[in-house]
Amino acid sequence: MLFTALQQYDSAQIQAELIGYLGELGLDESILNTTLRGDITIGSLTNGLTERLIAKAAEEDRRRFREKQSEGIARAQKAGVAIGRPTRKQDKRFHKVRDMYLAQEVTGQEAARLLGVAPSTFYRWLRQEGEAK
Repeated sequence: MLFTALQQYDSAQIQAELIGYLGELGLDESILNTTLRGDITIGSLTNGLTERLIAKAAEEDRRRFREKQSEGIARAQKAGVAIGRPTRKQDKRFHKVRDMYLAQEVTGQEAARLLGVAPSTFYRWLRQEGEAK
């Protein structure tokens, strides 16, 4: 993820790095203000090029990461390894709360709250039992 970290650089930081590098080479930083055409300077050209190279490298880095991740997931699935978080098992009180829900003593939201689960989990359990609304 080297390039993803590099992508956090902004134009001012790149400009500062360029000035430092020019100093190491013994060149005057005013060379960056040399106009090539219109309002395009060597500094703006260099900044833009550097930003594009970093962005392209980061994009390629992300693409490779996603590719390797997909390959790893495929290998794990082929080997029978469970992927993702396991589903929540039905609460022991589910049948009693389900009966209350079917008798319209509680709403689905209240039933879920009584069981300490999300409403979507409660409704999924109902569907699995064949009692969907």
